[in-house]
Amino acid sequence: MKILAIETSCDDTCIAILNTENNQFLSDISSSQIEVHRKWGGVYPTIAKREHQKALVPVLKKALMKAGLLSSGNSSIKISKILEREPELESQLNRFLSTYGIPDIDLIAVTVGPGLDPSLWSGINFAKALSLAWGKNIIPINHVKAHFFAPLILEEAPFPAISIIASGGHTQLIFSKNRNDHRIIGETRDDAAGECFDKTARIMGLPYPGGPEIAKLAKKETSKSISLPRPMINSGDYDFSFSGLKTAVLYKWNDEKEKDDSFKIAMAKEIQEAIVDVITTKTFLAADYFEAKTVVLGGGVSANALLREKFKEKGNNFKIILPDIDLSTDNAKMIAITAEYEYKKRGSVSWEKLKSEPNLKIS
Repeated sequence: MKILAIETSCDDTCIAILNTENNQFLSDISSSQIEVHRKWGGVYPTIAKREHQKALVPVLKKALMKAGLLSSGNSSIKISKILEREPELESQLNRFLSTYGIPDIDLIAVTVGPGLDPSLWSGINFAKALSLAWGKNIIPINHVKAHFFAPLILEEAPFPAISIIASGGHTQLIFSKNRNDHRIIGETRDDAAGECFDKTARIMGLPYPGGPEIAKLAKKETSKSISLPRPMINSGDYDFSFSGLKTAVLYKWNDEKEKDDSFKIAMAKEIQEAIVDVITTKTFLAADYFEAKTVVLGGGVSANALLREKFKEKGNNFKIILPDIDLSTDNAKMIAITAEYEYKKRGSVSWEKLKSEPNLKIS
């Protein structure tokens, strides 16, 4: 069975094709919007939607070509009703369908939530149109579930498991009793961890995305030191809050008269350490309490080297799963991996039933 997976929950346009018979990816293509959003210091949903509409057909063509599935012919069905509010995407896709035949795939998987609603709809409507034109059913996928579930499928991992998903849009602790039983035990009450990295980087005049920029600066040496709070680190629950840290950085930054390189390095080090301390402490408190055998780190922030190092240090009593970097950030491979499991469990749906669910929870 071949699954074509589409991911557009935020600002990356991603398509991957998985052959489930040998668990091999035939292709994995992404188009980043970082340069587009950099001047704004963060992701603007309407701009993200526009960029997805531009990128989806070219990314699809590259994915099919790399997989050896781009065939001549045409799909004569017009998809204008589905994409009537997205004329550029409609025009591109109709040209594509009139040029190329139905590829040898069995199912389409697409992220339906959580995420930015305009971005989600771009991928969903694209999947609907392909489903109609190609006669293929769809597997709707939860983006957050894919972040922690894909690594659990790829590695033999004993249950129960605790997963921390830390990204620009999410910071959630998830307890998995087994492969079919997941529940959120803690989440951020305000800013997500990745959002805190981005916003504090913006305060310091660093470019978007902020996490990699702060991490790069924090590697440098300085004689200065700065102290910042670790919000809710001793709150007695598994929730997070990063808005107070952002505010503390703003006050420190505005109060400092000499914002030299030493000060900036010290600030970057302390921001990173504060975020990493909170995530690590909360995650392993939960792992101890729930008697977890496995701890999974996922989401874009899981690419942070210090966070990965701290998880390894704390992991003596657990199996620690740190996904490859290409599975840390938003990607279609995790959507395809999760789709195979979801299809066996729940089956697929017709395109008419698909809708965006920006606040979708774990199930």
